[in-house]
Amino acid sequence: MKRILIVEDDSIITDVYTQKLRAEGFDVDVAVDGRAALKIFHDRRVDLVLLDLLLPEVNGVELLQQIRSEFGPSELPVLVFTNAYLGGIVQQAWEAGANQVIPKAGIKCSLVVAMIKNALANPPPSAVPLARTATRMEFDPAVRKHLLESSSKTLAALWRPLKQLAKQGRRGDSRACFRELFRVVRPLTAKAAIAGLDRITQMSAALEALLKELCDKPERLSPSVLLTIAQAIDTLQLLFAYPCGVSACNSSVAQILVVDDDEFVRQAVSQALARVNLKAICADNPVNALKRRTGARFDLIILDIEMPDASGFDLCSRFRTMPACRDTPIIFLSVHKDHEFRTESVLRGGSDYVTKPFLYTELAAKALSFVISSPLKLVHTTGKSNGDDAESAFSRRELKVLKQAILASYDA
Repeated sequence: MKRILIVEDDSIITDVYTQKLRAEGFDVDVAVDGRAALKIFHDRRVDLVLLDLLLPEVNGVELLQQIRSEFGPSELPVLVFTNAYLGGIVQQAWEAGANQVIPKAGIKCSLVVAMIKNALANPPPSAVPLARTATRMEFDPAVRKHLLESSSKTLAALWRPLKQLAKQGRRGDSRACFRELFRVVRPLTAKAAIAGLDRITQMSAALEALLKELCDKPERLSPSVLLTIAQAIDTLQLLFAYPCGVSACNSSVAQILVVDDDEFVRQAVSQALARVNLKAICADNPVNALKRRTGARFDLIILDIEMPDASGFDLCSRFRTMPACRDTPIIFLSVHKDHEFRTESVLRGGSDYVTKPFLYTELAAKALSFVISSPLKLVHTTGKSNGDDAESAFSRRELKVLKQAILASYDA
């Protein structure tokens, strides 16, 4: 009987895969961190490793490197689980000798089991890209029920460190807060995928990627980044309130207009959006942007402020006179960080403001948040939730006060 070693620190995820693999006739061992995995690996024969990359103690890449120092890809297949938005660590996994890198979001448990069977029957070579599946994602009803019933607790656990970050501004040590946020978000991504809540999975994965970057480099925190984290958490609360509407919006077909006269910035924005499977339609000046607008309806517009012929503020005002763009979210990009520009952006009809240089993970999370949440906000105004009427972790007023505190703490 073939033995599978699952290396994952979330008990719900390991329970789901353990049950499915044992039902298929496999022996299964579970390790919750890298050190425990190394002990099992050396104590008994293992035929395949299913490995999460972000682990306590010895991380997944280090563990993979140690495995490959003893066994090649054809001798011991290693299938890696990770957040597809964490581009750097995914590349490290390929370079360390992963047979397959499997995104936690949007992948069927049955497909993972099929990949395990295929790898054991005929181990594939290292670094073979995973083919995407277009089939509808199956879900585990028990995991979905648990995730939705515990959503208020999850959101409250995200709200606490966010409030602390808003309160302390630049004065405190932000690393502990980032780690606490990351500790909550990381398992949420995988659980939501197993539960079949694909929009929650997407939003959580984008937030996870942003938090991972901030855990590694906390000096990159800014008011813009912190506001993006707050928006992502707010979007998660909205999605938990309407789980039946989570699959109603398909972000992969969203139309996003990007207007900037700098080719480098247009490319950077396009690459950031591509991280969360969003496609940019670019224009290099306001005139071409208005031409792009003809006959098209956009789900999100991203505008540079300082451009020739007309400013981003003027273009935003023009868009707001068009019925099709009246409610379209508009994000301003600018090198200006002062309060006056933020105020003007609101007065001109802007929905949000991101300062340059921006983090790719920040812009990706913010854009995805708008694309996912906007179709649900109309439903939200009716007050008819599709969920279990769980108490909100925070109110709209509390969120508004928190955002004001973020800007005030950094202006001080």
